[in-house]
Amino acid sequence: MEKKQNAFWNRLVNAFKSRVVRNLVIFGFLLLSVFCMMLLDEGNYIRGQYLPGLSDNFISKLLDAANINRYNIGLETWFLFFAIISIIAVFLVANMFADKYVAKKVETNKEKFETEKKAKRFYTTQYYLITLAVAVVLLAVFIIAGGFKSFRDTSTTLSIFIDLLYTLLLCLFFIVCCAVVLVLATLLLRAICFFFVLLTTGLSREPQKGESDGAQGEGGSGGSGGSFDGGSFTTKIEENDTLNKDLFPALTAMDLAYADGIPVTESDEITLEEFTLRFQSYCCNQCKVYYELPVLRAFVAGLATSRLLILQGLSGTGKSLMPRMFSQFTGSNVFFAPVQSTWRDKTDVLGFYSEFTKTFKITDFLSDLYSASYTDKTTMMILDEMNLSRIEYYFADFLSILEYPKEEWKIKVYDPELGQRLPNHLTDGYVTIPANTWFIGTANTDDSTFIITDKVYDRAITLVFRERVNKISSNYISDPINISSEKLQELFDEAKANEKYCLSALDTERFLNICDFIRDAFDIRFGNRIMVQITQFVPVYVALGGTKEAALDFMLASKVLRKLEGVFEDYVKDELIKLTKLLNSTYGKGVMVETERIIAKILKRLV
Repeated sequence: MEKKQNAFWNRLVNAFKSRVVRNLVIFGFLLLSVFCMMLLDEGNYIRGQYLPGLSDNFISKLLDAANINRYNIGLETWFLFFAIISIIAVFLVANMFADKYVAKKVETNKEKFETEKKAKRFYTTQYYLITLAVAVVLLAVFIIAGGFKSFRDTSTTLSIFIDLLYTLLLCLFFIVCCAVVLVLATLLLRAICFFFVLLTTGLSREPQKGESDGAQGEGGSGGSGGSFDGGSFTTKIEENDTLNKDLFPALTAMDLAYADGIPVTESDEITLEEFTLRFQSYCCNQCKVYYELPVLRAFVAGLATSRLLILQGLSGTGKSLMPRMFSQFTGSNVFFAPVQSTWRDKTDVLGFYSEFTKTFKITDFLSDLYSASYTDKTTMMILDEMNLSRIEYYFADFLSILEYPKEEWKIKVYDPELGQRLPNHLTDGYVTIPANTWFIGTANTDDSTFIITDKVYDRAITLVFRERVNKISSNYISDPINISSEKLQELFDEAKANEKYCLSALDTERFLNICDFIRDAFDIRFGNRIMVQITQFVPVYVALGGTKEAALDFMLASKVLRKLEGVFEDYVKDELIKLTKLLNSTYGKGVMVETERIIAKILKRLV
């Protein structure tokens, strides 16, 4: 059995991976150095008037025992000391805001550079050069204010700083000793409590039936029914505390609540084309929310293509509303999980086991994901503002698992002990992603968010919301429908099996001809994953009332041409013009609307 990791240690390591925590520790060290400087300065006015206790304490005695000299430190040496402290503080503060500054500059000025990597390198160098300039100015101000006496009397100043280093080491040694004593005292107290419980429980333990006979039969050796045995008692305590303890009470309660089953959803008979028209009418007439048909077709066809959809755009353009409207229209389940900027791994999404409380800290996300296994309704797990943290960090397990066949959609949540009781659908500590579940991420495009990487984009279907749509009128039926996840998947499968909706050999050849040109002209390539997505997306999009050309246009723009945004070489302009001519000759002018819009945007940037 895999050794269970120490949750406290993991959290501690993760904390020190944080730049903020590391900076706070260094700031604490700087404050400690100021305290040590005060200890060394016997003639300091502030020390004499307000901190007389510094002359008679444990650390002062340590300094005397260590033969560390005391000084009448002049004002000029103090100015030099604070100059060094200020320079370190400036770099610490600058380091905290470096990523945001660089990301903002890259986002607004990336068209000036050939690649995004070069832009990052330039603005990172610029940022730290500015920081260095500020530090140099501060150093000059402090030195001028304190005069140059500390430089003229170099040997005394050097002796002071060497003794300051020794004092710092003594203080750190004292702090470490205090921490070790506290840990040992805690362990001793726990041991005393454990043996006290052990003793009282052993004294109050009543012999079981046949126990005394068993003891006599074994000559008092403590056989199968023998007297009190420390090893067996420890095992019993462990079983009571771990094996029989319900670590997931919320999930167990769900098992009990749904023990009698959940009624199966009665699905209405409807085609995919009717589905889209009715969905748009429902949004317009009953919710006063307006979406154009191509957007709705891309959203629904995206559900048939990938388990991860990203709705990206400016705030207030209706990204979060779309899955909410879909759930209301179809009678589906939708759960919102606001992403936090501190999320680093899957424990932030699913929860973790606490070694202190001996309980599992369950998240709402895990609870909602678990409940999806008890229903046949479509379930949408919404990761709101998913790029507030790096998606490939906290969502890495999901990105990998969703590439596997459905029967392997399992993620490790907890490493159970042998024989430990777990909820029904948490087999061996793994939670299963049900077949009726999709993950929808909303992503803002502002300075407070991280850039979404190709690893995420390639696995997801991305819809871009540029502006709020004007009022749309629809006279189609606007009543909501009932449809199960199984029925919706059945409609998707029927569309994919319809040869009339699928790409023909000629369609594929024409599209690949465009892709080959993009590969040769811009060195942009894509693997089998994207081609499989295209072949699944197109027939469903057509069944929803769209055209093959519109479906290919959407996928070409969002999957392939999106990679051109970081390319700024001189030849790009001419090649884009050639690409436009190739698109017009292949599909006709004005057919590949989205692709032509992106080309026009890039050309405008290159002028």
